[in-house]
Amino acid sequence: MITDIFISTSTGETRLALLEKPSKIFDKSVTEIRIFRDHKPSYVGAVYLGRVTKVSREFQAAFIELEKGLDGFLPLKSLPKRIGRKPKDLTELLNEGDKIIVQVTADAAAGKALKLTGRIELKSTSVILHPFRSGAYVSSKLKDPDRRHELKELGDDLELEHIGVTFRTEAESIENDQLVQSVHHLIDHWRDVIDAVEQNPKCGCISQSPEPITQIMREYASYGLESIQIDDLKALKKAQDWAKSFAPSLLPLIEHYSGSEDLFISCGAEEELENMRSPRVSLASGAWLTIEETEAFTAVDVNMGDALFSEDQDIQILSVNKEAAREIFRQIRLRGIGGIIVVDFINMQGKSQVSSFLSVIDNLMQADPMQIQRSNLSAFGLLEFARKGSFISLTGELLKKPALEWNAPTEAIVKMRLAAAQAAFNIGKPTRLDLSKEAAYWLEKIQPHLMAEYESRTGSKIEIILNKEED
Repeated sequence: MITDIFISTSTGETRLALLEKPSKIFDKSVTEIRIFRDHKPSYVGAVYLGRVTKVSREFQAAFIELEKGLDGFLPLKSLPKRIGRKPKDLTELLNEGDKIIVQVTADAAAGKALKLTGRIELKSTSVILHPFRSGAYVSSKLKDPDRRHELKELGDDLELEHIGVTFRTEAESIENDQLVQSVHHLIDHWRDVIDAVEQNPKCGCISQSPEPITQIMREYASYGLESIQIDDLKALKKAQDWAKSFAPSLLPLIEHYSGSEDLFISCGAEEELENMRSPRVSLASGAWLTIEETEAFTAVDVNMGDALFSEDQDIQILSVNKEAAREIFRQIRLRGIGGIIVVDFINMQGKSQVSSFLSVIDNLMQADPMQIQRSNLSAFGLLEFARKGSFISLTGELLKKPALEWNAPTEAIVKMRLAAAQAAFNIGKPTRLDLSKEAAYWLEKIQPHLMAEYESRTGSKIEIILNKEED
């Protein structure tokens, strides 16, 4: 898999686009987009020293204060395994007021707390360190049996005692001495973290900061990359600093993008974002999909439209369903959709067609970096998926429902980003932003510091003009 990362920063947000080329016969396409908002950060992966504020016997969980104004929900079954018999009531393991090290596994949905685990993972591009879990493991996606055996032996030979290590997929092509060096670097980092906590046991983030650039590098930088292009010099330095510590071989790939065209436009990500404002996704054959996200699940409907693959009805239906399945898996990854996904495929009658179709589905599931489980195809053509989701989907982040228009933060940030390109040619002159009342209020009253940040970036002050229809 040939991959490029594009990172764009502007007032109030950092954006990531991941482009992949599955083989030589395909062009690179946008497979993933992430939006990191300054006013609503993603905490996934961050490690905190927290304080237990409440223990619930009913839910077998604890509520943890991570820092002032930031709380999380810790299922007690996710605590590290301990020697000895596990109590039936896990609440016996914690008391209110206890300090505990936890990690964020999922951002908070509306009205809920962050989801936490006690099983900490520290990541580099090729290895994962497990401070509270012993043993050596190899990613299930690394298929070469000889290399798997070699890596397992390498991990066992490290004699890490009560610390564990998992070799990620990228470890397949990395020299063993480099992998050992990465493991020891993570161990040294963790020891420094523990020493700091012991000297100053204050609640707060202790490792793997939620800062967007380091989070992107931690989650997406791998040895399969061709380039990492970044359009902001400060962000570029943050990426380089991370690579120096955790993946020195990536340093030559980190480049400053200085093209005249907006970075997201140049790589095709801007067009993908615009397309998400419509529930309809057209397919090359003339068929189309309808994607609708709700709080409970995501519904996808497959429509044959004008598609014509064959005069044979069975072949026609199977071909449309296969084409739709490939685009559905691209869209759920692109949009960051997690949870329950129900797809209404065109009904197939023959067992051979169903078997062939499910084989395609299983291959697509295997290619997705997130864990996915599926049901059997129902008699009515319905197929259910459960896809692991750690963060809010793109449409949930960007749009307001049911109109599928930009929400207030998105409207304000998008218009500031577009205006900044013009401000570069009119330095010192005021920037006029035509905003809805909702977006104007959000910018002026809730996030006024963004206006100051915009002026610092561009040298132009913002003048807000309300949309005529909003007057």
